[in-house]
Amino acid sequence: RQFGRKTDIRKVNVQLNDCIRGTFTVLGRQLEVHGIEVELKLDAELPPIKGDRNRLEQVFLNLIMNARDAMDEKQELKGQDVEKVLKIFSKREKDEVVVIISDTGSGMSEEVKEKIFEPFYTTKPVGKGTGLGLSISFGIVRDYDGTIEVESVEGRGTTFTIRFPPAEEEESPEPVEA
Repeated sequence: RQFGRKTDIRKVNVQLNDCIRGTFTVLGRQLEVHGIEVELKLDAELPPIKGDRNRLEQVFLNLIMNARDAMDEKQELKGQDVEKVLKIFSKREKDEVVVIISDTGSGMSEEVKEKIFEPFYTTKPVGKGTGLGLSISFGIVRDYDGTIEVESVEGRGTTFTIRFPPAEEEESPEPVEA
């Protein structure tokens, strides 16, 4: 229910690495079953940002599921095994907290890239996608003063770069539930 409903935007100190790891507790086994190699390089010194862990996990969930689908699609089109690699990096870059999610999937045309953040736009077959994942993700990132950019090459893969300002005041991050 929370997924589609606009709620008050909660901003507390959140460690993005925890959000990424939390997503893998949900999707890790699924990626393994799909034959996807995962490279995680998370900066241990990453400062927290102001956000909401659940909503940020939703962003990573959407991006990772789309990457999975794009890599599966590429394999189906080729009719043979293809390299399936998902890379996720976090780092501090100047005055920003940056997460880069990159896949070796089917990539996108310029025309598709221009529309991917529009509500209800999807390239997936009927019944496979709603066209809301990236639109909602874009809104969540913007709610926390962040930006999301996409680079893609058809047949080669896609990279999303998400940038947030670090949290200013020192406050302990939300406790992580085991």
